[in-house]
Amino acid sequence: MNIRPLHPLLAALALLASWTHAVAADDVPGIDAKGYVRNWVMLAPIPLPEGAPTGDLLMRDQVPGEATLKPKAGDRVTVRGKELAWRDVSAKTNFMDFNEALDSLNDRSGGYVVAYVEAPAETPDVMVSVGSNDQGRLYFNGVDIYAWTEARPLVVDADKGKVRLRKGINVFVFKVLNESNSWQASLRLTDLAGKPLPGLRVLRTPTPTP
Repeated sequence: MNIRPLHPLLAALALLASWTHAVAADDVPGIDAKGYVRNWVMLAPIPLPEGAPTGDLLMRDQVPGEATLKPKAGDRVTVRGKELAWRDVSAKTNFMDFNEALDSLNDRSGGYVVAYVEAPAETPDVMVSVGSNDQGRLYFNGVDIYAWTEARPLVVDADKGKVRLRKGINVFVFKVLNESNSWQASLRLTDLAGKPLPGLRVLRTPTPTP
């Protein structure tokens, strides 16, 4: 599969406003003109247990079998006695804002967003760029490829790495934990030069388009 771990960029923080833009009317594929994933299936908020560092909790499954999750809207799961339902969400900008989607502030909480990326052909050398506020862990087609265990503000494209998309459905499971205040995540897919990949679609279910 030619996967290598993502590595942090050694670059200065940029203003978030310089990276965001409004959703265009033609963003129906669920991925925008710059390659940012806009459509997700979300499970949140999951209350985090007290007494353990958030970075440690990131490395533990908060939902059983989290690496291989393939949910659809309406699926339900019980976590620490609380029943939650997966739901379809769409990011208004090039990052996902959990608090905005939930219409509430959620300190010391965790959540998942899942994207089903349909590729028209096998595509090597795909650059994956991610950002999170706070901790983030990314699974790609069931493989753990990335983890950031410290608290931080969101910088989109903060960390980058290379994967190979297979023809058909590719599953990205992004777990993001929030210590306090803002709670966000970004995922971008481009070629190695930073150009968008033609023909990609982000589906709402793991079922390929006929």
